[in-house]
Amino acid sequence: MTNSNEYDVIILGAGPAGLSVASELSKELKVLLFDKKETIDMTTKSWLIPDMSISIGEAEDILPFMKNGVKRFLADTYQGIDVQWQAHLKYHFAKEHELLAYWGERVEQNGSEILLNCWYQDSFITENGVTVSTSEGDFKSKLLIDASGGHSPIRSRYALTEDWYWWSVCGAVVEFPDGLPEGMQVGDYQLWQTFRDTNINLDESLSHGRPVWEYEVLDENSAFVFVFYLGKYRVPHEDMEKVFTHVLREEQSTSDFHNSTITEFKHGWYPSGGPHSQQITGDRVTFIGTAGCWTSPCGWGVSFIVANYKKYARQVIEAVNKEALSKKQLNKIIHLSTRAKYQVLLDQIATHFLSFASSSQLDQFINLFNPKGPIGEAGPMMCEKLFTLTITEKEAILMLKAVIKSIGATELAKNIPKEDYLLLIGLLKDRVEVSIMDALEKGLEHFHLNKHKLHEQSGFILTD
Repeated sequence: MTNSNEYDVIILGAGPAGLSVASELSKELKVLLFDKKETIDMTTKSWLIPDMSISIGEAEDILPFMKNGVKRFLADTYQGIDVQWQAHLKYHFAKEHELLAYWGERVEQNGSEILLNCWYQDSFITENGVTVSTSEGDFKSKLLIDASGGHSPIRSRYALTEDWYWWSVCGAVVEFPDGLPEGMQVGDYQLWQTFRDTNINLDESLSHGRPVWEYEVLDENSAFVFVFYLGKYRVPHEDMEKVFTHVLREEQSTSDFHNSTITEFKHGWYPSGGPHSQQITGDRVTFIGTAGCWTSPCGWGVSFIVANYKKYARQVIEAVNKEALSKKQLNKIIHLSTRAKYQVLLDQIATHFLSFASSSQLDQFINLFNPKGPIGEAGPMMCEKLFTLTITEKEAILMLKAVIKSIGATELAKNIPKEDYLLLIGLLKDRVEVSIMDALEKGLEHFHLNKHKLHEQSGFILTD
């Protein structure tokens, strides 16, 4: 510890967001990063990162901490959907422990400090700075960055409301004693699998407790396997763990995994918000990582971090040097890499639909990505582009037409939040053909709304 307890920036949380941002800030600022965990490389999460996130974030220096990647996507539901396709875009499996250690080494090499086994106790914001009380003493800084995760002790002080959805994940890295089972390949990503016996109601939605099973084949001997849920509330770890154990060891269709050996347990909760979810600030305090909803709507947290941490750090350095640290000034820092608004919106709507739709409706949605499905060979690429926020406007309209034809406008309206539905219509009003708009507007009957009400709530000008 230095003689002075004063810093330019204090960061609470040494996860991927806190460590990556600290590794950049520490190039020019004096940073203190602290966390209650025991070693810098500890994490309960596993990361899949699209190559484009690394390119967007100018983060090629982390490539040595990537391995293999997705080569083939698969989906298999108990109702009979069976889809496979070769990955069109490039993805990486991260060596998460090594990457965390790398960022930590850079923080210390740059002359800043990391305190582990250090617990947050309180913080006080004044006009002149921030005082943070910890189990290791009090420290002062110009700015406090909260990267402490979804259970942030600081967020609660600001009475911040969350209109987020949560991806709740529980799983493990497993090894196969005799190598990969027959038919399984390195780079396989089982994107979606469901089971008949996990819910009494066979048509239950994710938001009401239907688990989805997924796995990523990491190398010739190991895979990351997990269950996930998606809804307005986080599913408790102990509840997820019971379901995960059942699926891993007892489900007939997962027999390839029954004798696998667990080498590392994993779990986590990933927020899913909209275009402005990341703009969370107070005077001299800002939130990143899960505490700041640093994810794309589909919940890829580390991908968001990798695409943004260097740009974000440059803006923070400028703000600190200029003492531009009021809530209003900090809120000007753009966290989200620029995307077309409709891309973020469509991903958000798709996420919400995945949460509320029935199993049979989800089967129809998943079948859109089947090379032999309604969209044909374009389907697989459409899936990857939708969830990586790279879908074009023309492709988005094509997908919307296919969704309406397969599921119906009224059913679509029932399974997404009203505000999303209205915004979608307003956003696409003058860009899609009349038949599509007619189908969408018929769906408004579910909400008992008229065009004038649509105008008021969507914020877009509508013309007949």
